[in-house]
Amino acid sequence: MRNFLLKITFLLLAVNAFAQVLPTQLDSVFNDSVFFKNEMTEVIVVGYGTKKAGAITGSVSQIKAADIIRTPAQSAIQAIQGKAAGVNIVTNDEPGAQPTIRIRGLGTITGGQNPLYVIDGIETSGLNGINPSDIATINILKDASSLAIFGQKGSNGVVIITTKKGKKGEIKVNYDGYYGQKFIQRKVDMADSYRYAYYNNTALGSSSYFNFEQPYNTDWLDEITETGQVLSNSVSLSGAGDNASYYFGASNYQEKGILSGTEFQRTNIISKNEFRLLNDKLKISPFINISIAKNTPKPLSAFTNAYKQSPIMPVKYANGRWAGPFVNELGVNDITGDKYNNVANPVAQLYYANQEDKNTTVIGAVNAELELASFLKFNSNFGATANWGKGYTFTPTSDIWLSQNPTEDVDTFNTYSNALEQRRSTSYRWNWDNFVTFNKTFAENHNLTVVAGLSRTTFGISEFLNSTRYDVPSQANYWNLNLSSNNTEIAPGLVTQNSTATPIVSVAYFGRAEYDFKGKYLLSASIRREGVSAFEENKRFATFPSVSAGWVLTSEDFMQDITLLNTFKLRGGYGEVGNGYTNRSLNQVLFGGGYNYPFGPDQAINPGSSIPNQVDSSLTWETMKEVDLGFDFAMLRNRLTGTFDYYSRKADNVILPIAVPPVLSPGTVPLNAGAVTNKGVEVSLKWQDAIGADFNYWVGGNFSHNKNELKEVYNPLFGEYTGGGLGNGQYTKQVLVGQPLGSFYVYDVTGYTNDGSFTYSDQRVVAGSYIPKITYGLNLGATYKNIDFSVDAYGVGGNKIYNGKRAQRFGGENIESELLDSFWTPSTPNAVNPKPSNDVPRASTYYVEKGDFLRINNITLGYTLPKFFEKIDKVRIYVTAVNPFLFTKYSGFSPEVVGDNSGDPLGTAGIELDAYPTNKTFLFGLNVGF
Repeated sequence: MRNFLLKITFLLLAVNAFAQVLPTQLDSVFNDSVFFKNEMTEVIVVGYGTKKAGAITGSVSQIKAADIIRTPAQSAIQAIQGKAAGVNIVTNDEPGAQPTIRIRGLGTITGGQNPLYVIDGIETSGLNGINPSDIATINILKDASSLAIFGQKGSNGVVIITTKKGKKGEIKVNYDGYYGQKFIQRKVDMADSYRYAYYNNTALGSSSYFNFEQPYNTDWLDEITETGQVLSNSVSLSGAGDNASYYFGASNYQEKGILSGTEFQRTNIISKNEFRLLNDKLKISPFINISIAKNTPKPLSAFTNAYKQSPIMPVKYANGRWAGPFVNELGVNDITGDKYNNVANPVAQLYYANQEDKNTTVIGAVNAELELASFLKFNSNFGATANWGKGYTFTPTSDIWLSQNPTEDVDTFNTYSNALEQRRSTSYRWNWDNFVTFNKTFAENHNLTVVAGLSRTTFGISEFLNSTRYDVPSQANYWNLNLSSNNTEIAPGLVTQNSTATPIVSVAYFGRAEYDFKGKYLLSASIRREGVSAFEENKRFATFPSVSAGWVLTSEDFMQDITLLNTFKLRGGYGEVGNGYTNRSLNQVLFGGGYNYPFGPDQAINPGSSIPNQVDSSLTWETMKEVDLGFDFAMLRNRLTGTFDYYSRKADNVILPIAVPPVLSPGTVPLNAGAVTNKGVEVSLKWQDAIGADFNYWVGGNFSHNKNELKEVYNPLFGEYTGGGLGNGQYTKQVLVGQPLGSFYVYDVTGYTNDGSFTYSDQRVVAGSYIPKITYGLNLGATYKNIDFSVDAYGVGGNKIYNGKRAQRFGGENIESELLDSFWTPSTPNAVNPKPSNDVPRASTYYVEKGDFLRINNITLGYTLPKFFEKIDKVRIYVTAVNPFLFTKYSGFSPEVVGDNSGDPLGTAGIELDAYPTNKTFLFGLNVGF
């Protein structure tokens, strides 16, 4: 802390000296130039209230509507990638998918890693149900002193969304729409038929098993992909009178994915009103957003199968049957012959994948604000999110079997011909917050704001029903469970499954006090006492405090001569936030179902239950403790603005699965057993200026560095905790003390054997983590008269990616073309790649690649037509290129790999396997306001 303050002091002295020696002509230039708005006066939404940016003592990033809609996307989170320091967003271009967001690293291993989303006071788990055009601002709370007021729900950060509202004046109507086409951003060149035959003949030690003259040369990626399309239309109606304001919006988003058959459609309706009653002493603000989504997904493993399937195989044979990996005695693919790999026909795989999901999500709230006195008001806010889902999957089992056995007849298939699965689900969560706000100025210069209240959240209210029937009519119009001719159990497991979750309840009492003197000295402190039903009664409650302070140095008399600085604020804070694991109960005995046991002389199978593991009754909260130090500034007549943050956070009592002796528990037991740290710096800068009356421009950027580490494990029974499986018996990750979470732990390639195979280290080595060490964003733009132009970019560095699709081999698969440019032979012993082989490869550093990349997220050129009709405020047309350029050394489809949806650092995050490639999109749009 002392060194930090000394550095700031020297910086201010340097600035002061610089200001004194500047020519007086420079100051006159500033006086004659445009004054830019001081961003310190912007209103920031925080927990249970708002504050001006200049009064913020924590670390908060704000993204405004103009920055959100600049990158057209179905999710607003995807649109703000690279626009906030310390916020790592991994996009996912699969239609309807959610991006992954991590704020200041990863602090837990087995718990939830996603932030809390608050939409106009409603707590939700994501933003896919909100149209980005309806959002006014997104405020991201990053440090513990800002998060502590939200308790355990904010342990991974809080994303506060404020939707648009009507403004006083005439009725305003706005239309936003665009149409675009989507393409794979980058392809991987695979071996053609000749090179495939050459490689695999070499691997088999044969010169003729595969004929070099093949009748087919199939490009499987081209066969399963097509030009995607996106269409979005949004219209809004807004306005306000003396006693009421209103905002109504309707939108429709449609996307056709690059993977053949994938589609997503969402329709949104939003209504936000505010009614002022009792001489403006009472405000009632109802809000509702309805989202109806329809999704037609396809298996993403088709991408991996297209990568691995041989080019010598056609899509179909001449007789119309689906082709398979069979080679005849002439060494060419034929309907008869020997099977040479176990890869599915990816086109047939997509053809027979019949799934459709529909979801209706309603987000609603009613907020009442009553002014009890000029300095005291009471707020009550009830918000709820409800989701109803339904879907079906039709699996033509006999047709799939025939596609894999083209020489057989359907009569030889002796089990059910098809299966129809239907799903129904409901989920509901609600939060009710009641608090009073005291705000008063004493003796002109002393400003005091106190917030106190209570909050209750109930979620995990859900039910899931899944039913399967067999041998239903094959026509799509008759896919109905009631038309099944076979309702008996055919495979292990139940034909009908029904599950109901136990709701999780969070109850909290909170308070916050904020004091400032002349807007110069700022102090804030909060405390939250919270209980969560996920723990046993004696461990449910914990208390989480925070304190932060700020000093606006430019308000001091000794700073008045520094003319270059408009605002300079030092700030620092400390806070503690619990992680209550509110998605499941960890210290209550749970029974696992779906077990089958043989009993009796005939060993008949009987269904049963089991206790998968014992529990620790003393299990308690994980606690994140964080120190944040930083400063905000504006200088050169607010042309140059920026922020700097240094943070150090430690998650203590981290819950890990501990392998206790089997006599105590048949499985691992979750115990408070470790600590995870994240340390880093964040810098944001923006320069904006005008040249003359018609030309304005801006250049901005942000940079973040984070060091993630499992600092310690203080339970001696903690053993190997591995993950990152490839499906071929190899795992790639392990949790290790002193290393980042999600570290790749593989064998190091040390050289070649005499016959050209790899040699490996005796023990596994750490080969890096998928978690980036640095993230950065760049943006620039300009307007000249009616023309506007902008560019946004995003990049990461210091992370690794495991090329899983290349590593998941069993034998006979295709290979990348470049592998044949340099592989081991007796005459090329120093080649980059080993000799051709059909063996299952060992998990090794050979497949670990740098994940660094810089991507141009969007380039937009727009033109606003001159006003040609009095009633029309604006007509703007624009063209946008989304993700047009990518700079990376990674050899796969995309260096952005989301992995599975669980967020598990030991899952497939950072492993390119069954991954949806990043798209580039070119679109045309129109904005109209009247």
